[in-house]
Amino acid sequence: MSDVQRSSGNKYFLKWVAAIRRGAELLSLPVMLMMVFSPYASAVSLSLQSAEAIALRQNPGLGALTQKIAELRHQAVAVAQLPDPHLAIGAVNVPLNSFSMNQQQMSMLSVGLSQTFPSFGKLGLEGQQAGVEAQAAADTLRGQSAELVLLLRRAWLQALYAEDAVATVQHQEQLETESVQAALALYRSAQGSQAEVLRAQLARDSLANDITKLQAEQTSDLAQIAQILDLPEPPSIEHRWPNLPPPPTLAEAEARLSGQPLLRAAQAQTRAAQMGVQVAKTGYWPEVTVSVGYGQDFYPGSPNWLSAGVNLSLPIFPGDRQDQDVAAARAKALQAQYRYDDQHLALTQQARATFARYEAVKAQLERTDQRLLPTARNAFSATLAAYSAGRAELSAVLRTQKEVLDYALTRLQYRRDLALSAAELDFLTTQGATQP
Repeated sequence: MSDVQRSSGNKYFLKWVAAIRRGAELLSLPVMLMMVFSPYASAVSLSLQSAEAIALRQNPGLGALTQKIAELRHQAVAVAQLPDPHLAIGAVNVPLNSFSMNQQQMSMLSVGLSQTFPSFGKLGLEGQQAGVEAQAAADTLRGQSAELVLLLRRAWLQALYAEDAVATVQHQEQLETESVQAALALYRSAQGSQAEVLRAQLARDSLANDITKLQAEQTSDLAQIAQILDLPEPPSIEHRWPNLPPPPTLAEAEARLSGQPLLRAAQAQTRAAQMGVQVAKTGYWPEVTVSVGYGQDFYPGSPNWLSAGVNLSLPIFPGDRQDQDVAAARAKALQAQYRYDDQHLALTQQARATFARYEAVKAQLERTDQRLLPTARNAFSATLAAYSAGRAELSAVLRTQKEVLDYALTRLQYRRDLALSAAELDFLTTQGATQP
């Protein structure tokens, strides 16, 4: 091997050392990802705040719940009203031989009016029950709106992570390509081995699978965002990590759970079911129907007639009807109470687990920024210096360089998981409107 070739290989090697050193330093800096060119920068990007507004405005499920609330509020007015009165018109005692109305007495045309009065207190209780059900539907709407925002934030954060991870791995792939070229140059100058060339090529080519996987995840996340926003095509999202509100303490979060809309909806359903017991008890009282009628007699000299009466229902077999209705209503009320208790326990457990995860991820992110990434970078620099002095192999350089990449990706995962935990705690501490 000539001195020219050996000199050329050394020059390329020195350029490669400088390039991968700069690359490893970039991978360790949090600001690196803000400097990476975004494929969406040329398009009008959608912010998370705007996306949340679109989701709350256009989601068909929320629209259906809005109409359900309107339905229940109209029903609350309707069920509290008396039943429609009945009008009766007829002919009485008409002779069949002539169908004459003045052939004999008692042949008359009559008109009557009757009104049914349900059991005492039943209408008011049914109106109150429907009003509580309407309030439960309103709380359900608020809760599902918060759930939709949480679902959107999850997909949004996953998409941001995937985009940043793709950029990070692509940057590493460029460094690995330079490693391959440097290994080839050293091999051609008789300063390196073919095994080192093959290891460098393997390290570079394996990153292609990681990029493909991350790009598929990003496509899936964007498709989910489009579905949530009811858009025909995936949107171009703003490449900016959202500033979510800092979560409260665990004690504050647990105290605010009672105002969580979904829990308030379950509580309102319990109250409505308990009112159903009172409605069922009104069945022990009779319904009253009052009627009045007027008859026009056409027989000469006969007076006209007035009739009035009261009709009562007779709940004389309560064991087969009223008792069963009350027992069924009580069972429904207990069922609603158990559902509320179960949901309260589930939300409490979710809040505790999410808060613990938030604290753990926060500590892991700080530890990675302060210790792990700097240590990995220093280990890489030391290995690279040892390789430059002939005291280490290229495989060691590639391994420590890969460790820097792994910690950079791990830091991204911690950042994503921290934001996801904050979004979930924000959902759990969402407050509904004050009930009257």
